[in-house]
Amino acid sequence: MEIILAKYYKKLVFLGAFVLTSLVFWLATLYLSGTFVEVVDEKNHAIGVERMINLSNEMVKDYDIIFQHTNKLAAYIESHPNDSLKQMEDFVKTVLMPRDLASFFNRKNTDFVYAYVIAPEDMISVTYPVSKTNSPDIAFFNDPNSEYYLKLAKNNPGDVVVQGPLISPRNHQVLVYNRQAVYVNGKYWGYVGLCADFYKFLECVRLNVEDELFVYGIRSSIFKGTSDFIWGDNKLFKRKSVNTRQKSLFFGKQRWDLALKVKEGNLASRYFQLFYAVMFSLYIITLVVVMFFVKTAFSLTSVRTYDVLTGTINHDVFTQVVNKHLSDKDKEFGIVIAELVHFKQVNNIFGYKTGDEILIEITKRLHSVIGYNDKICRLGAEFFIFLDNIKSAVDVEKICSDIKSEMGTTVYANNYAVKQTVILGYSNSIEDGRDLKVLLHRANEVLDTNHDKYYKNSEDELYTSHFR
Repeated sequence: MEIILAKYYKKLVFLGAFVLTSLVFWLATLYLSGTFVEVVDEKNHAIGVERMINLSNEMVKDYDIIFQHTNKLAAYIESHPNDSLKQMEDFVKTVLMPRDLASFFNRKNTDFVYAYVIAPEDMISVTYPVSKTNSPDIAFFNDPNSEYYLKLAKNNPGDVVVQGPLISPRNHQVLVYNRQAVYVNGKYWGYVGLCADFYKFLECVRLNVEDELFVYGIRSSIFKGTSDFIWGDNKLFKRKSVNTRQKSLFFGKQRWDLALKVKEGNLASRYFQLFYAVMFSLYIITLVVVMFFVKTAFSLTSVRTYDVLTGTINHDVFTQVVNKHLSDKDKEFGIVIAELVHFKQVNNIFGYKTGDEILIEITKRLHSVIGYNDKICRLGAEFFIFLDNIKSAVDVEKICSDIKSEMGTTVYANNYAVKQTVILGYSNSIEDGRDLKVLLHRANEVLDTNHDKYYKNSEDELYTSHFR
């Protein structure tokens, strides 16, 4: 338990220092930044946030019609797989176009649907509405990355996979392709698609480059290794200013980054850039200095408090713990001394690395027996154990018996199986008083007695080894 507590204590110390330093510094930054803020900037900020929320919500809501219509078409085919292509086309014509769209949006300029596509066995067989510009090869296969998105749709049944915006090679329109795999009775049937006109979609959400208050930008990562599609002001994605707002929107596994900036007529943003650059530099410097001192202080404290190898408390801390309980007459306690027999010979024969691993393993075994509030101190090959709040003298003997059972006779360390015997001595405040010297003396007396018994009765080898 000591090792675990020490580990998390260190993390909490560093986390606390980081949070406190950051909080204090940025509170100071916010306070100082108030001197640079003009009324117009505060208003612009509020306007920008509100516009971003409304615009992003509107785009998500309106794009959902594409998902709905693609899902409806896929569901129809899944439930009517034996219908003819003409019947499938009639479903698109009478149910999906155009009445349903108009009723959904309840506004003008809703004709962003460029074409519906039905492709049994991945062969485009129906394109509706048909025109000179939207023949069945409307880049569902012409684009070199279409195969990737089709495979993605096949691997995600029920999901609409979005590709785009892309510039159509046929008519140079900017289109967004939506595909959904159709499975009939668990078997892949083909796919359906909806091709949307990107610019008409922007009209539906009232997004225009020539806006009186805002500058807009949309960026979409089409595919790895290809250039991003960017609409609007690409500078919004290269250098973010104080009044720039960005938000990522996800449409069918395709990410669109939406950015906007409030048009400004003052120099406040320029001052902000300089101010935040200076404050950020000071913050980094301050954080590095604070973390350095915290690490140094913690290292010194940890060395003074814990055994580096096993994580157990040192002798001074152990003494403090015992003395603290001596004054509390309502709590009884016990002291156990556990000595590793022939540990020096183990170090000499098997090496100090093996010896260190044995000490670590013995510490773990002791922790598995004692209570949460009990403490362990290591001095060489001896372990001093403080048993907190025992009920009777028998409790100490019971814990010693549990320790003997847990220790066993063999410890595996550094690819060796080492025979390592533990001899115990113990005392308790109930029978032996509440004087630390007396308690340690009594525990050593029991330890010496058990020593004599061990050497008198033991005929086994002191230690053995073999490779595991």
